[in-house]
Amino acid sequence: MKKGSWMYLIIVLAVLGLVGLNASGVQAKKVGGGDITYTPKGAGPVTFSHEAHKMKCNECHTKIFKMKKGNFKMSKEDHGKETACGVCHNGKKAFAQTSEADCAKCHKK
Repeated sequence: MKKGSWMYLIIVLAVLGLVGLNASGVQAKKVGGGDITYTPKGAGPVTFSHEAHKMKCNECHTKIFKMKKGNFKMSKEDHGKETACGVCHNGKKAFAQTSEADCAKCHKK
């Protein structure tokens, strides 16, 4: 390669990385599953952001949550228990989900 070619190659690879493209110019797949919105009966929808939770997939899948989309069910009575969201949202690792004031942290109108 010519003297300036290496610098050009490094710049191109850096730009591709910054805009989320892989070397073939195709948009790179986002890691983490994106956002999932649950619409429970009698409560506002809950949007779960994989990106905001910043955890490794295997910390929740398949120990707490199965990988199959649409299989998550949680009743109001399940809140505050050490199941599903309550494994972390127990007031120790993350905010609790035991009082009515906690509802609006996840359930949006």
